[in-house]
Amino acid sequence: MLGVVVLVAGGCLPTASPDRTARPTLLNPRWNDDAFAEHLDVLRETLQGEQTLAPASRYVSAALREAWLQPAVEERYRLRPLFGRPSGYAGYVAGKHPLGAREDTSGVPVAEQAVLVCADLAEGETPVEAAALLEVARLYGRASQYTVMPERSVVFALWPRLAAEDDPLTGLRAYLEQPTWRLDRVRAVLYVGLSARRRAEVQALLDEYDLPLYRVGAPSEEEKRASMGAPAGSPETAASPVSRARKLAERTHQRLLAATLTDGKMMPSLGDSIRVPRPRPPDAQQP
Repeated sequence: MLGVVVLVAGGCLPTASPDRTARPTLLNPRWNDDAFAEHLDVLRETLQGEQTLAPASRYVSAALREAWLQPAVEERYRLRPLFGRPSGYAGYVAGKHPLGAREDTSGVPVAEQAVLVCADLAEGETPVEAAALLEVARLYGRASQYTVMPERSVVFALWPRLAAEDDPLTGLRAYLEQPTWRLDRVRAVLYVGLSARRRAEVQALLDEYDLPLYRVGAPSEEEKRASMGAPAGSPETAASPVSRARKLAERTHQRLLAATLTDGKMMPSLGDSIRVPRPRPPDAQQP
């Protein structure tokens, strides 16, 4: 199949060791607001009035590498170019069963399965979704080195676009036409920050490939006010972008934790005796 990359099980490509003073866990993550703020500031600056994605490409690639994600395409995070610029950026976290023949209800060996987590990165918009995705990627990439690894592999992808008039589905469509993972092995697509009004068009596109969509919606206005300590029904007060990104990351993490498990179990890394409670399956009907 064109565009499928042979993935190497176990270990990650970067040569530097991550900081062993802080060992992230998938069970009770500690989100760093400074990290969200950095993503937001840099991405806003690199996309502000730029006619090229080069600065954003460098930053996203560095963030995925720092998160210990393996490049999705031959040692690089940039996906195939369209109109002279990358159609997307992607990296992955390898699952726990690289050699096992265990199957789930789909009949596909877990070792061959993946979950695609994606978000938009658009010029002129606050990159809350991208910041949330990058921090969830960091959580999974680094946690898999120390504590718990998901059973299914996870592919994290961003779809960039420079102008508001660009088709917002260009990146996703390009990926589906030339994926980095066999699409018949993708068990779910988690779209971070997808608005309700765009859900139907994204679902229609994924239906062409028989892929289920799970929308991880942005916080509602009431939730934004609550996060700021404002009472319900009070005058509109927008939550800070950092707060919104953190809330979106939390929602994405919960959905992803369930989507990467089989039979409600998570396999610990060697030497780890953590027991994981059975998660609720993701509900595609909930925002």
